Amino acid sequence: MRYLKYFESKETPKELLIKYADDIVKVLTKYYKTHTADLCDQIDEIVWGTSVEFDGDVLTEDIMSEVIEDFKGFSNRDIEKLLNLYYDCRPFVKSINQDLTTSIEEIFFEYSDEGNCRILKTSKFNDDRYEVSIRMKDIFLRFNFQEVVQRMKDLGFDSYSVNGVKNGSSENMNFEFWKPLSKEITDEFDIDTYENPY
Repeated sequence: MRYLKYFESKETPKELLIKYADDIVKVLTKYYKTHTADLCDQIDEIVWGTSVEFDGDVLTEDIMSEVIEDFKGFSNRDIEKLLNLYYDCRPFVKSINQDLTTSIEEIFFEYSDEGNCRILKTSKFNDDRYEVSIRMKDIFLRFNFQEVVQRMKDLGFDSYSVNGVKNGSSENMNFEFWKPLSKEITDEFDIDTYENPY
């Protein structure tokens, strides 16, 4: 069981659920709000598997607290799935640097028409990765790639990918910028790092 790497305990899954309930609520709601990745889909599945009403849009701490209460009546196997998900989300939530997020927002601010710019973290690879999506008219003519890429490099992001789509009057551009997770995070959470092939 993956979560035992973190918990290192002989307590039952239900006892661990009760013991870490507050942190589970905080970690999963923060991850859901700040990230885009398959773990968000897993959080959806966890919540939808309970009697708690959730529209798949805004996951609040109140909703997640109700989910935890529901899980207290679930089987150990289901609780283990929840604990594993919590364990998987923790390092990525801990690696969130609000100052860095604000700096990225400032870089892309002038390219966002009426706030049509979304910045999220992603954890589908074991690195510190941000996804930036922009919708703007004439984006391909107005966007200064050299300036943006250099400013992101100044923040430590040496790797990136870009794709864009023009479909009639709709123009979208998606970026991913990434760098390795800090040694402090990889050591604390025993995360294997690898070179991303993309």
